[in-house]
Amino acid sequence: MRNLSHTFVQFVVYNLLFIFALSSCTPTEDFDVLLTDFKLRTPSDEPIQASEEPDYFIGIKDGKIAAIINQGQGDALPTAHKTLSLNGNYLYPGFIDAHGHLFGYARTFSTVNLIGAASKQECLERIQNYIQKHPNNHWIIGRGWDQNDWSEKSFPSSQDLDIFEDVNIYMTRIDGHAAWVNQTLLDTFNITNETQIEGGSITNGVLIDNAETLIVLPKLSSRFWRTALLQAQDSLVKYGLTAMTDAGLSKNQILLLDSMQEERQFKLFVNAMISNTEEDLTYFESNGPIEKPLLRVKSVKAYLDGALGSRGALLRDPYHDLPDHYGLPLLSPDELEILRKRCVQNGWQLCVHAIGDSAHHVLLESFNTLDTSTDLRFRVEHAQIMTPEDSAYYAHPNIIASVQPTHATSDMYWAEDRLGPHRIHHTYSYKRIFNASRGGVAFGTDFPIEHIDPLATFFAATTRQDKNHWPKDGFLPEQSVSPTMAIDAMTRGAAYSAFGEAHYGSIVLGQQANFTLLNADLWSNQSTLRDSTVVIKTIVGGEVLYDHNSHKGQ
Repeated sequence: MRNLSHTFVQFVVYNLLFIFALSSCTPTEDFDVLLTDFKLRTPSDEPIQASEEPDYFIGIKDGKIAAIINQGQGDALPTAHKTLSLNGNYLYPGFIDAHGHLFGYARTFSTVNLIGAASKQECLERIQNYIQKHPNNHWIIGRGWDQNDWSEKSFPSSQDLDIFEDVNIYMTRIDGHAAWVNQTLLDTFNITNETQIEGGSITNGVLIDNAETLIVLPKLSSRFWRTALLQAQDSLVKYGLTAMTDAGLSKNQILLLDSMQEERQFKLFVNAMISNTEEDLTYFESNGPIEKPLLRVKSVKAYLDGALGSRGALLRDPYHDLPDHYGLPLLSPDELEILRKRCVQNGWQLCVHAIGDSAHHVLLESFNTLDTSTDLRFRVEHAQIMTPEDSAYYAHPNIIASVQPTHATSDMYWAEDRLGPHRIHHTYSYKRIFNASRGGVAFGTDFPIEHIDPLATFFAATTRQDKNHWPKDGFLPEQSVSPTMAIDAMTRGAAYSAFGEAHYGSIVLGQQANFTLLNADLWSNQSTLRDSTVVIKTIVGGEVLYDHNSHKGQ
């Protein structure tokens, strides 16, 4: 319980720091914006009586929190250029997604959407509808199919796509770790089932993990990406997100995003991981990192294994539904050690995708050798399958768990088929990680693999149920976390995982004025909370980027 108490106290402290700030506030100061009429909860086991609720006001100047005033204590109300009433709604630190894919999400606005397709036939119908609407497109690109959602749970094949002629078809699986392509593409790139590639496999037109790289997709223009990224930004703020970590970008993508932020077009903070390619790593070794108000580039993203849904996750024992198959190693232990040392030498944070218990163990053993006197904060991305013994590694101060709670509620329908009745209890163990760690847990969604909504993250973590409130008691309910833990991991914890906790992620003096305003108290246990909670406003740097009532940002 020591570490749980530590997390609780951290969360209380960052809220109660306002109280210390009251004495230093200058009520006569002229602020840019003054926020009024909102509820601000601090975690407590005891309900607060309405008469005891503090009457807080927040003064914003130059995009930062300049004062927190409790008028209930008799403090005079300062003047401001603009007063913004929040109409009694609940104010939270701006929500942060600790692991998403901004460019991948932006791309989905102009591709075939296969998410939620209940059958292979429905996928084919969606592809057909897209082709009819875009008859001049030579490339037909899409994402989102998941054979686990079909009654026939086997992979599709290139033959299924033979009904479409004179086009190149490339459909990425929901997890991004497999692609379903047509025979035209296989022929163009000389790919057969016998084609060998390290860290990948090919089965009748489905390219798994590294085999995806055998296809070279058409390059999109800077103009396309600028438009798509602005669409993505509109979506992020609609769901209450004020900052994010992008889990793997190329040099060119990072430089484009940097230019859009310099032009004040893209207004959200991005902690960008550098893709683990020699070209990208060498560029930032030669040119140095980027550390700007809206962009941090001092992290590297690597992959140890693939995904569980496509049987690429690297397991210690064979897959329950595919004997003799252990998954796909994408990075050898020796390659991992070379990369780890390179990152330490360059002052980079290493962030590694590890899903299977074998990959997870190799990574944790490697990270456990990190120097504890240096602030490195190396990250384990996903951490889905983990033996109980390995959870102890998270006590290391330089190991952070970056997890996505909706992966649990998306995979729960079929994960036991992959792992069997014993190993399933060693999965998505977020409570166990919280118990072992020192507050180093960050929550994200992995969008577009999962829905971008951070409220889905919160409810998946606290209830372990899907949007239909199933299963009744939750999936592996002993691994559910408290509202305090979940909100901390979506705010302060996510900022800490990106070395940003001094600048954003909390409501304290001097931090960025980033807020997510909801119509509900997330500490409430009302059964209808999931169905009725909505984002009212998203405020970034003191500016309202989304307003539910005025439709701003929609």
